[in-house]
Amino acid sequence: MTNPFENCRIGNIEVKNRFIRSATHESMAQDGHVSENIINMYKDLSEGGTGLIITGYLSFATSDSHSPSTMRISDDEFIPGLASLTKAAHDLGTKVVAQINHSGSQLFSKPKNRVLAPSDIVDPVNGIKPEPFSKEEIDSFIKEFGKASLRAKKAGFDGVQIHGAHSYLLSKFLSPKYNTRNDEYGGNIDSNTKIIVEIIKEIKKQCGNDFPVWIKLNGSDFEENGITEKDFYRVCEIISKNGIDAIEVSSGVPTGKFGPSRTIKHKAYNLDFAKNIASNLKTDTIVVGGLREIDLIENILKDSEIKGVSLSRALVREPGLIKRWEQGKREPARCVACNGCYNPKGTKCFFTLNDEEKKFQKKVMKLMGFTK
Repeated sequence: MTNPFENCRIGNIEVKNRFIRSATHESMAQDGHVSENIINMYKDLSEGGTGLIITGYLSFATSDSHSPSTMRISDDEFIPGLASLTKAAHDLGTKVVAQINHSGSQLFSKPKNRVLAPSDIVDPVNGIKPEPFSKEEIDSFIKEFGKASLRAKKAGFDGVQIHGAHSYLLSKFLSPKYNTRNDEYGGNIDSNTKIIVEIIKEIKKQCGNDFPVWIKLNGSDFEENGITEKDFYRVCEIISKNGIDAIEVSSGVPTGKFGPSRTIKHKAYNLDFAKNIASNLKTDTIVVGGLREIDLIENILKDSEIKGVSLSRALVREPGLIKRWEQGKREPARCVACNGCYNPKGTKCFFTLNDEEKKFQKKVMKLMGFTK
């Protein structure tokens, strides 16, 4: 039986256990720089037993529209702060992977720059009609991705994760609904995946072939004309042959039948997608979504080839959850999956807020479609 608390190797990274904090936007940066609040969050997770932390969205591209509360990796000036973040986790035995992302047209505030996407399809979240990337802009974007990854390496990150899920930029490149290009970057699932293959190669070129490159992908968008499970499997086949070290399996987009974060009645809702690629491809597979019971997690690791499990909201509510489970206190996570932790003033559990903060957060939850 695979022990979830044992030392292991996932995606070319040695980890103290099989528990990963999935990328969770912290909303705590100070003009793009790492803050003490973020460092304290990572310390709490590390002390609480998390084996590896994937950062929230790191903004890197000149064409992206970032908020001041989003951590940035777009310039060398951000390296010292990011290095302090990785050191805080490493000192407590926890590894850290930098998630590098571009929002594309999926923006929740007024854009600061030209809004670029694979094609000029109106974004259903905000009504913005983006401009298509030119070939030259794609080339520049790929190089920026490599430079950002090199900064991550210099800052002490143990690897990087490409965000290819949840209808952000690269997710839209993969989706037939949003990618209607007729050049080498669109037209079929193989061509839609080309930009990701080139990003992987650029990162390896700048950081070395041994530097771990992970990716987060949707098993399905659950959206008409979006990524299907068949498409997902083909994408995984392609990138597995082109240097990807680990695939974290998620699903859903904000306007789909299911979003990325479901209610508490849904358990292990991405498991079938993950088991399929784990049993058929050599690339290490991680599953996220609806994992709040240690018995369920142990059975997943026992009955499949899946290498690691990712949690997000459960660790916002209980940063010490993994240590609690390891100590034999096996009650399910206390998280109720209300999505009240997605707070633009700083990610924290809804039940820790004061009355004034709760009023504000209820407005945010309604705006994001989590409540009516």
